Amino acid sequence: MAVLPVLASLLLTLPSPMPGPETAEGCEGVTVAVALPGELVVRCAHGADARQALDSTGLAVHAGRGEGPYGDRAYVCRINNFPTAADDDCAGHEDGAPYWKVWRVGLAPVAWRTSQTGDGPAGVAVCPGSLVGFSFGGEMPVGPEQVITTPGWLPPRC
Repeated sequence: MAVLPVLASLLLTLPSPMPGPETAEGCEGVTVAVALPGELVVRCAHGADARQALDSTGLAVHAGRGEGPYGDRAYVCRINNFPTAADDDCAGHEDGAPYWKVWRVGLAPVAWRTSQTGDGPAGVAVCPGSLVGFSFGGEMPVGPEQVITTPGWLPPRC
């Protein structure tokens, strides 16, 4: 019977599990949605810009060498090993080649808006309560209302 109190004290000291990647509901930071082949990964993150938020998601983010599609250095070349090294050596963006697009949410209507900043994701301001998306070579596969399902949610002004 002495085993039960010891077991109970061990369970009380274990860290809480991290929230799953399938939802960021109740996120007190920035919601980051990443469209990977066959799945949409949603994480709650922190940062003052979209790049910082992406880097804090726990996803494997690989920076490219040279200049990226937005004219940015150390651009987002791979997320969770996509695209593969065989498809892109991350030596710099070539005109016409697909790249990781960064999306912000605009109003009237609430919808994804492509971000055309000169600094890439680092030029997209985010704040607690906001939503930012990343897709490779195309549109976001779901609307913002499918990522944050809180009724009446609107993107904050950052």
